[in-house]
Amino acid sequence: MKKQKKKEFQVPAKTSVFYAAFKNTVMRLLFRKPKIINLAGELPKKGIILANHSAKSGPPSFDLYYPVTCAKWGAYQMFGNFKSRMEYLRDVLYIQKCGKKPGFITSFKAWFMAIFNPFVYRGMRMMPTYPDARFASTLRDSAKVLDADMSVMIFPENSGEGYKDVLTEFFPGFVMLAEKYHRATKEDLPVYPVYYSIKKRLMVIGKALFVQNFVKQGLDRYQIAQRFCDEVNQLYFDYVRDV
Repeated sequence: MKKQKKKEFQVPAKTSVFYAAFKNTVMRLLFRKPKIINLAGELPKKGIILANHSAKSGPPSFDLYYPVTCAKWGAYQMFGNFKSRMEYLRDVLYIQKCGKKPGFITSFKAWFMAIFNPFVYRGMRMMPTYPDARFASTLRDSAKVLDADMSVMIFPENSGEGYKDVLTEFFPGFVMLAEKYHRATKEDLPVYPVYYSIKKRLMVIGKALFVQNFVKQGLDRYQIAQRFCDEVNQLYFDYVRDV
């Protein structure tokens, strides 16, 4: 049997008319517009944005209100078949990360959302990320997005024990992306730390930092990732916690 060729990644351009209508009606009702504090000034089209997930509210809220168009990294399970999507939503997102109780209501939410997920993920310009060798494809696809003069938004927090206001750790995949792009283009991309709180309806965009500056200091990928984690947390301490 002839092996089916993998479909080549296409840089997500304009969203469909149907998603635009859904976004500007249903999503805006579910996720109210936050106050935006922009410490970075004018934002370029191309860069890397590091944001907290803010439970399950971060990605759709950023898609609605972040000032620059971004393609986003998402869990690879959400790009699989219906069973894969439903089990990830129920067991990982709702129960493990958001602390929901197992039972009919949680299972029904996961079942319902798994039906519409492909439509929403396409509209939000999501890309799958993997915990294995397939991550190389995420880096290649992200480089194509950057080459098309579009930003990449990444949610790098370790949420294995649930989503927290103060983030404990960043996975270093975004550092690998910045390093790969620098090797290929000699361009040191601006990386913006961002903190979003749905409770306070507040989004804070921090000033750009550059991975190569940390590389020159002799820091490894994990140390660099932790520095950016600290930067995102500092936005929380300075602008969100006491608001």
